[in-house]
Amino acid sequence: MQSIPAPLPPPPPRVDRKVVKLFLDQKPPTFDGMGEPAKAETWVRALERIFRTLVCNDAEKMICVMHQLTGSADFCWDTKLKTMSQDCVDEMTWEDFKTEVYDKYVPKSYRKAKASEFHNLTQGRLSVTEYDRALCDMTRYAPEQMDTDEKLADKFREGLRYEIRMALAVRGTLTYAEELALALDVVAAMPKERSAGKHYASTTPATP
Repeated sequence: MQSIPAPLPPPPPRVDRKVVKLFLDQKPPTFDGMGEPAKAETWVRALERIFRTLVCNDAEKMICVMHQLTGSADFCWDTKLKTMSQDCVDEMTWEDFKTEVYDKYVPKSYRKAKASEFHNLTQGRLSVTEYDRALCDMTRYAPEQMDTDEKLADKFREGLRYEIRMALAVRGTLTYAEELALALDVVAAMPKERSAGKHYASTTPATP
């Protein structure tokens, strides 16, 4: 007599409720859809950091993010879901959701203006440290042009003040970290009247 094979165990649930609880324990920020585009960007990045820590799958991410929508954003997303088929709702990924958020709350016109601002960014009257921070903060608006250390180093060097840029040029090819360190050393070695921005209309010394 042929034995009957044992039934296969049920597939594991798509959502681990423990992960959702751990997510909420992190006290993630909420989003109400109000304010500047940067607020939406900051919210998405904050959630992504938590998701990376918890190693969430897409289904868990979507359950978690629903807890964090409030006010106008909550109503808008509820309306959006009503226009979608159930299959599309069930198959939605975190990347799909981010695209929806960016299209609505971080308009292309804003991203285009920021990309232009990034391309035109130079040190000017900023200190080297301030210029470095501004540059790194804005790379997200031109990711395809800043996807290697070499490209980032080139952009950093090209935007430096002339005397600092010339000091770096004689050193040949450097990494971004090496260029930043050398630029700070150059400023520290400059006479006070030069490093204070004598060539610019400012009476406040620029600090590295």
